Amino acid sequence: MQKTIVILTHVTFDDSPYFRFIHEHAKELVKQGYKVVVLAAINWLPILSCFQKYKKDFIAKIKNKNKVQIIDGVEVRYIKTLSFSNLLYNSPINLNGISYYLRIKSIFKKINRENDVILIDAHMFKVEGYAAYKLKKRYPNIKTTITLHGTSFFRNASTKNGKRSIRKIFSVVDKAVCVSNKIKRMIENIGVKNTEIIYNGINQHEFSKIDKQQYKNQITIVGALYPRKKIDLTIRVFANLIKRYPDLKLNIVGAGPERERLDEIVKTLKLEDSVSFKGQITNQEVLDLMNKSYIFILPSVAEGFGIVYAEAMKAGCITIGTKNEGIDGFIINGKNGFLVNPEEKEITKLIEEIYENKYDIEGIRKNAYKAVENLTWEQNAKNYLKLLKE
Repeated sequence: MQKTIVILTHVTFDDSPYFRFIHEHAKELVKQGYKVVVLAAINWLPILSCFQKYKKDFIAKIKNKNKVQIIDGVEVRYIKTLSFSNLLYNSPINLNGISYYLRIKSIFKKINRENDVILIDAHMFKVEGYAAYKLKKRYPNIKTTITLHGTSFFRNASTKNGKRSIRKIFSVVDKAVCVSNKIKRMIENIGVKNTEIIYNGINQHEFSKIDKQQYKNQITIVGALYPRKKIDLTIRVFANLIKRYPDLKLNIVGAGPERERLDEIVKTLKLEDSVSFKGQITNQEVLDLMNKSYIFILPSVAEGFGIVYAEAMKAGCITIGTKNEGIDGFIINGKNGFLVNPEEKEITKLIEEIYENKYDIEGIRKNAYKAVENLTWEQNAKNYLKLLKE
């Protein structure tokens, strides 16, 4: 029987069959010679099915998704599960996790019977992590990991019930894989010691070296339009900058519930001619935009790592992240990028100093390029496979 890795995840709204970075991870595991089966949940809340918005969202998720597909050599099984993501989220009864586990239990049993499953590879904590915990109890000889990417873990780590759940689950699961030092510190402070840092990768071949001087007026931010991404703060910073540098342009990439409010801020500040909302675009379009941007900024909070920072560094952007967030430690302030507090005056001052050539910009850009050289999906997959030998 073929050695098989089962990945637990769910469907998203980007241009990938599920989370883009998890699919890249899965593709590389296939290249390493393993069969990979992804159990991708399509979350569904029946109570709200009568509302057109939720109908549209659900239809968008399942469009062109058959029950089983082979995508880039990865076997993807789409599974409709009940979701109560914003109802009773902090309840001690994990309804989302229970629903997902019950839907995949028999599917996993069949996969395990027909293949040699050597790793249960769960991504995200609340739902997939719970299912991994239940599967590990049923199949104790199969190595099981839960990768903590950020948001789901942060929400649970902030509540008493969530911390109790974290300790319980990782007392059974073999390894907590953390995508940043911040997440590792947080989970170890809760009492979990079986941790490992494994960075995500980026597709190194998708970038080209471009003369950035011709794009010196281009500033880009990429992120879902949610409050924690601090896009409103970035717009206010930009309003300060454009008074001094009237040719500047701000590109905002992403979609989300903050769009209308952000539009109003742009109108109020009379920035319509200088700020461009790109919406949800493909990953290749994001990379093309980064290649033609001088500064990348994302003063986000509650960020696990943020692979867009690494992509921006590879694209040659002067990259600005947030102090004490997941990217802190990878970005070294003043050496390969900049770290700021999410404060208007501080960020405005920094960008003015960048444009006034108060830093060794070429040196920072070279250091950034070097820092991301080892962030490959091949290395990411090999690091997971090393866990099998422990």
